[in-house]
Amino acid sequence: MDSYSQTVSAVAAELTGKVAAVRTERGSGSAVVTGNGILITNAHVVGQSRRGRADFIDGMQVDVVVVGTDPLSDLAVLRAAHPGDLPEPVVLGDADELVVGQLVVAVGNPLGLAGSVTAGVVSALGR
Repeated sequence: MDSYSQTVSAVAAELTGKVAAVRTERGSGSAVVTGNGILITNAHVVGQSRRGRADFIDGMQVDVVVVGTDPLSDLAVLRAAHPGDLPEPVVLGDADELVVGQLVVAVGNPLGLAGSVTAGVVSALGR
């Protein structure tokens, strides 16, 4: 396997179990475990919902409550009802350290397709 594929595969192996499919009465999407019982998703996924469920690729299901949303940045913070049930958190990067052309990998659950992985490059900054 070439080095690019090795890098993408390693990131996928590390993150796939830490990314959940989130379902609320308003919609569905992906969420990432960030620590202390917190998951981050998109505000448009939760809308006005106050609760939902996070489903992980290993079959674990965790009830979540919406802590808050920011429609301008399209982010929402969720808290697990039982934080001890969550997988280890991801290590988040620093957007200030991104450079154009840098390899990036996305792991998510688009349209309910659990464990989807894609890779590309940073095409521009500040957009």
